[in-house]
Amino acid sequence: MKKLVSLAIVLFFAATAFAEEYVASQKITQQVLSGELAQTVYAGDDIEPVKILYENTGLGEDAVPEYSSTNFLENFGLSKRWTKGPACEIAGEMRSDIVAGTYKAYILVQDDEGKFAKTEFEFTVLEKEKTLSLKWNESSGDVNQEVTAGESITPIVFDYEGMTSYSVSGLPSGLTKTLDSKKQKIMIVGSVNSDVMSGDYEYKVTVWNEKDDEKSVSGTIAVVGGQARTSIKLFSDNTSQEVLAGNEIEPVVFQFANVRVDESLSSFKFEGSLKGSFAYSVEGNKLTCSGTVDKNSKGGLYTIRIIAIGENNNDTAFANVNVTRESVESSSSVEASSSSSVAASSSSAEPSSSSSNIEESSSSEQTIGIATVATSGVKFGYANNVLTVAMPNSAMLRVQVFDMMGHLVESFAETEASSKNFSLAHLTKGNYVVRIESARSVRTARILVK
Repeated sequence: MKKLVSLAIVLFFAATAFAEEYVASQKITQQVLSGELAQTVYAGDDIEPVKILYENTGLGEDAVPEYSSTNFLENFGLSKRWTKGPACEIAGEMRSDIVAGTYKAYILVQDDEGKFAKTEFEFTVLEKEKTLSLKWNESSGDVNQEVTAGESITPIVFDYEGMTSYSVSGLPSGLTKTLDSKKQKIMIVGSVNSDVMSGDYEYKVTVWNEKDDEKSVSGTIAVVGGQARTSIKLFSDNTSQEVLAGNEIEPVVFQFANVRVDESLSSFKFEGSLKGSFAYSVEGNKLTCSGTVDKNSKGGLYTIRIIAIGENNNDTAFANVNVTRESVESSSSVEASSSSSVAASSSSAEPSSSSSNIEESSSSEQTIGIATVATSGVKFGYANNVLTVAMPNSAMLRVQVFDMMGHLVESFAETEASSKNFSLAHLTKGNYVVRIESARSVRTARILVK
């Protein structure tokens, strides 16, 4: 900007020196019909229009006298217009980026003898105080709009002044902000993505000036018909941990998407077999479980299970916690249950309700016997990709199969006394966790689908 003004001043002086080579006209008279040749104006404001009548040029009334001048339009943002007489009108808005100072300009008008009359102007430009402002442009789209997911909003425009920086926050995915610094406008445009959650999105447009003064305008985009898929998965590295009964667990972190979060965390269900005093907190898209295991818990494998409830679906994730006891108590517990258990790679979620485990056998051809769960009467076993569950009495029994990322892949429920076989051969080969829950016990075990 300073280079531009310096260039303008150089042009003024160069043009003046060039004009002095010409002989002054003794015939031409000039009369200021309106305005002042010397004016004080704020940068960015209109000057007072000036109209000058030139007489005795020796030219016809409709003729425009040959003339030269500083370039008003380029250097100042002003314009020249000739009318009958001949008369010259100078008007327009002083450029907003002109540095404060005094500037001289001129017009040279030539008569029919090739001599010139000179009209000089002087503009004292003052720096206009930049007042920070932000307001909604009423000719644009409403600040508050309702839109169907996948469709466009009516562009929303905000006019600003005196801004040095800005931000727009809270928009649903798909909408973007754009800045037109020449016209001093901030715009919100675009189409809302079809896979966003339905609901009200409160957004905020904020501007700051060099003094860190702040102005803001808020609005709401109400989205309907969103097709967002809710998900939750274990984020921590500690997919399984070991802790002594009565001690704190290492905090477990889950990552979720497309879940509405409120103060009561009502969009989450906290289940699992691990007992104790636990707290849940959310920061961003992370949910953390921390707390202390019940000191009376018996040794075994327990789960922390989280269900995320979404608009279009629910999703589940879990983590394992292996609870241990003092060595003497643990050994006696093992001896007490060894006579009725099958060799296992995972222990009971709640040993107090069962003394049985499932073997993860390297040989899928050998059928593993069904182990009896003494306290509940439920029997179950696994061999050849088939899970067998037997209930001697009518009761609610739920069987769930999870992959190693904690996602629920199969779920079965039975209420009648019977023996059922559930084939898992259709699942992708690999390790899984089976959770068998009755009214009186919860069991988990690791199996291998081949």
